[in-house]
Amino acid sequence: MGELAAELTALFADGFLRRLHVARTRRRLAAGRPVRVPCSARSGRPGQPDGYVNGRLRITPGAARVDFDSRVLGHIELACGGTFHEPEPEAWHSQDWAATAYLPPGDEHPVHLQVDSRYLPLVRAALTDPRSVRKG
Repeated sequence: MGELAAELTALFADGFLRRLHVARTRRRLAAGRPVRVPCSARSGRPGQPDGYVNGRLRITPGAARVDFDSRVLGHIELACGGTFHEPEPEAWHSQDWAATAYLPPGDEHPVHLQVDSRYLPLVRAALTDPRSVRKG
């Protein structure tokens, strides 16, 4: 019974803390401040690992690019203004996170991104129209 209570406590605490972090991220973006969003990414580019790699998206309101930083991949710049596509579900890194494929403008290799579903609208807005994430 104690194990079940511990699992439920961790589940609810994680959801509550994640909700607070998403709200804080939205406030910072609206104020024009940069944020970091936990993310997993997989690139179809030659020489990149085949699997998903954990890292963070650095979003700066109004910037022409969003940066993905990871210990494994290093620094990848994603140009804004691209298109989103549905990824292949059988290759998802985590079934708990929402997945999408982003094709940067002028690039032929999509980058598959997975973020908590609460962050997905922010990530999509930042990559398609960087000015939209900042109010006023």
